[in-house]
Amino acid sequence: MIKWILFVGILISQNGFSQACGGGILTFNIYTLNGVEIEEFNYEIFPVSKELLKEKFYSKVVNKVNLDNPNYNLFREINQTGVIIMQQYANEIINTKDDKLNGSLKKMLDLSKINQTGKIKSSLSFNTLELADFPIILKISHREKTIYILGNYFGGCDREGSLVWDNGSGKLN
Repeated sequence: MIKWILFVGILISQNGFSQACGGGILTFNIYTLNGVEIEEFNYEIFPVSKELLKEKFYSKVVNKVNLDNPNYNLFREINQTGVIIMQQYANEIINTKDDKLNGSLKKMLDLSKINQTGKIKSSLSFNTLELADFPIILKISHREKTIYILGNYFGGCDREGSLVWDNGSGKLN
């Protein structure tokens, strides 16, 4: 009987899934070009409604065939380094009026020991939970320039994202 239970247990475990890391740290760095020194950047973190994200952003920029494809390039980028989006899209998907969403954001910020708004010199660290799917908008500003980044910065394993800050634009790596 014990041999039979072990045999069945082995068969079942071969088809099981395991976690890759459980969690980690996402380090978001900001670099400047040509050694330009910037004293500090302002940042804000906003919660994103998944419903509004699908309705107001994905439906406009992703063809219908790929809307349910988790391997679609845009979805992979959002879960890795994030994607820069226009302010118009950011404003349409940010939802600061949902108490449950705000509560979830507060828990994630507390886990990472960071504030929702603040100033940074060059990097921001997010503690991640491997299976967390919590999209945010990270708003980075310096003087008159603002960049909006859509990303799943509280989900996944250890990784690094970087923004190259240029006078006219920014680029994520």
